Amino acid sequence: MQFVNPWFLVISVFMMIAFVGITVWTKRNERTTKILRPVFLISLLVLITGTVTSNSAVRSTVDERLKANLGSARLMASELQNHYQSSTNDGVGQEFTNKASKDIVERWLKANPEVTGVKAIRKTPDGKFQTIVLSGNNESIDSLLSRGPVFGKAWEGTEVTMMPNRSNGEVFSAIPLQNGNGSIHSVLLLTFSDPQWSAVIERAQSLVVMMTAVLVFVALFGGLAVAELIHALAIARVAKAEMLLQGDQIKEQMELIAEKNQTMAANQDLLAQANSRLHALATMDGLTGLMNHRTLMEFLSTSMKRNSVVGSPSSVILLDIDNFKQLNDQYGHLAGDEALRAIGQVLRQSCPPGAAVGRYGGEEFMMVLPGGSESAAVAVAEELRRRIQATPTTSRQVTTSIGVSTVYSMSKSEQTLIGEADSALYYSKRNGKNRVTHYGHGLLDSASA
Repeated sequence: MQFVNPWFLVISVFMMIAFVGITVWTKRNERTTKILRPVFLISLLVLITGTVTSNSAVRSTVDERLKANLGSARLMASELQNHYQSSTNDGVGQEFTNKASKDIVERWLKANPEVTGVKAIRKTPDGKFQTIVLSGNNESIDSLLSRGPVFGKAWEGTEVTMMPNRSNGEVFSAIPLQNGNGSIHSVLLLTFSDPQWSAVIERAQSLVVMMTAVLVFVALFGGLAVAELIHALAIARVAKAEMLLQGDQIKEQMELIAEKNQTMAANQDLLAQANSRLHALATMDGLTGLMNHRTLMEFLSTSMKRNSVVGSPSSVILLDIDNFKQLNDQYGHLAGDEALRAIGQVLRQSCPPGAAVGRYGGEEFMMVLPGGSESAAVAVAEELRRRIQATPTTSRQVTTSIGVSTVYSMSKSEQTLIGEADSALYYSKRNGKNRVTHYGHGLLDSASA
């Protein structure tokens, strides 16, 4: 007899509906379908395992109760068997109907209230079966014989107990009774009734049913969660790949930007160098490296205006190479260029701080001394003359004639100041060359040679 709980049918229907729903959801939402087969198999395995476990639990409970019923039947049968073998009565049924037998049954029934019927079945001398009711309502012999498996095995000498009736919980136990020579002379049939039998079976199954339902739910919706997790991981992998790709692209862009920055930095350096060269070309004399005429004049104008405000003097020293044309004619223009460069180096090295020196034009040079008084300017000019004379060249010794002019206010313009220095210069040339002359108060004052 199988004790299949109806709740397992409900769980099976739920499992099928949920599985169909999961399948539709999976395909509609483009989730992986590989998870469907293992989810179905796991759910089915859980359901089958739950059913088997439930029946096993019921069988274990039933077996325990049947063993208890069979044990009770054995006790009664043992007492009746002993009474029968010690009785001298030989009338049919008298071994069950006498007072002693009835006392045994009544006493035993009081101790076992779950027994609702006690009957004995025996064969009469003419070979027919006779039913002897010891307790309970009288049941026809045909009804008893209809319990073929129970009665037949018991008449063959086997103790038998039937599985319970689910509707009323009745259990039938059949115990064979032997005579002195060991042959079966009758069968003792006991009816046990337990109104709580169905409840006992349901209690035995309830925990298994509940666990089965939980595990089926977990298997189905766990599979749903796994499908979603797989999808999320796939999206994460795609996102990671895109991030890596973007990272590589960003890295390439950064490298490209770095290269461009390096190129821009190099170009800026080249531009700075070019600007420096342009500035040098615009402000410096290409041969001597001194200021050119325009830059020198701008410096003179600025310094004169600044010094006139504070009442400070400004002096100009004008130099000219003696016999420069003769040097070029005799030794060539390369020798003349060498002389110009040598004088330019002396002037650059001898220029006081805050002063400026440049090539005024041709073989003429000019030094501007902001704040330079007459005496200071003459002293500087004399030192320049001496150093130039002492400078060696590959051709011959080079000397210069120098004129100096000083202004103490803006009463003179730049051109006037330069004109006075130029007049003093030519005075030096006419009076022996290689000398310094200062122009003072509109007249040529002789300076020390």
